[in-house]
Formats: sequence, structure tokens, C-alpha cells
Amino acid sequence: MAEASRRSGNAVIWTIIGLNTAVFGAWTYAINGQHRDLVDKLQQNFTVSLQNWRQGRVWTVITSAFSHQGLQHFAFNMFSFYTLAGILAWVPGIGALNILALSLGSALLGSGAFLLQKKQQSDIQTHQRSSFPTPLATYQAGLGASGIVMGVGTAAACLLPFFPINIMFIPIGVPLWATMLLYVGVDTYFLRSTTSGIGHSAHLGGAVFGAVYYFAYLRRFGGVWSMIKRPPRY
Repeated sequence: MAEASRRSGNAVIWTIIGLNTAVFGAWTYAINGQHRDLVDKLQQNFTVSLQNWRQGRVWTVITSAFSHQGLQHFAFNMFSFYTLAGILAWVPGIGALNILALSLGSALLGSGAFLLQKKQQSDIQTHQRSSFPTPLATYQAGLGASGIVMGVGTAAACLLPFFPINIMFIPIGVPLWATMLLYVGVDTYFLRSTTSGIGHSAHLGGAVFGAVYYFAYLRRFGGVWSMIKRPPRY
């Protein structure tokens, strides 16, 4: 039973990585080969923006989370997803359905948070620069699996808060709860930055979904919920 759950979870993980790899390959081919038509198609169907949303391409709230242009962005997200989702798959009973639902939900809420922030920025730009026909924020697009990574990581941190994670050049394992808290803190700090070039709102949206999903569906497997419910000792 436990082995079947682990195998099904890993199958979903590799499927998601495979889809991301295929879209990354399409971006690489289109950009390096200067295939402008394909670049336009990818921008229209695999990035999330107010423009795409208003033009009816609602599927981009999901497809953008399977899309990377840069090798470093792609490699970091896929390695992080593989590691964090693998922690969940290791827990007996989590299985494919939970990992899939967690990934898609994190993508959806992450994109939703990104669009909400761009809508707020667009409204501000409309009032500040009325001479521009369309606010710049309308065209600003986001892509990448970081929202999924944050959602999966937050759920894993709630389930196994003291699981050790190696971060870059730190020689000792850092508890997963501290790792995710650090990322959430950085994203919160830079949330309103106009120069970072990172979709911090999407990261936070994914993290919120991960926490909600844990308390709604995964708390029966233990983790912080068991700590909260544990009776006090006298």
C-alpha cells in the first residue's frame, strides 16, 4: 500500500517535470531559432498577464506554471519541485491525487495573486499616467513553476516541519519549516518592489494554497496539526 502510494506520487512528479521540460524546449527552440510566430504563440498561451486574461485565454493561469524561458529558472524550479514533492510522495497515503491537486491549486492561486497585483498596479498607473492608453502592468507577464514549488513546499513543511533541507552552501540541514519561512519572508519583503523582476505575489499565492490544502486534506497524516492538537503536559 505504502509503496503503491509512493510510486503513484512519483509518477505525477515526473509527469509534471516532463511537461515543464517540453514547454522549456519549445521556448528554447523558438527563441534561439528566432521563430517569432512560435514565440508569440507561447507568450499568448504559456504566460499569465492581464492582457491574456482579458482576451479570454483563461487557461494561462495553469499553463504559465509549466513554462520557463531561462535554463537557470527551469533547473532551479524543477530540482526544488522534485525535492519537495518527493518528500510528500514519501509519506504513505499521500499519493498521486494529492500531489496533483496541490500542484494545480498552487498554480491557480499563484497566478490569481499575480493577476490581482497587476490589476492593482494597472489601476494606479491609470490614475498617475492618464496620457498612456494602456497601463504597463496590463502587459507584464509571469511564468514559471515557483508558485507550485511554494505550495508543495509549504504543505510539506506543515506535514514534516523538521525534515532537514540543504540550502546552497550551508553545510548542515536546515529544518523545512525554517526554509519555507525564509522564502515566504523574502517574498513578503519584496512584494511591492518594482525592480526585482520576480513574481513574489505568485509565490505567496502558492504558499497560501499549500497551507490551506494541508489543513483541509493532509492534516490527518500528522505534522503541525498533531502538535496543535496535542494535549498540554503538566
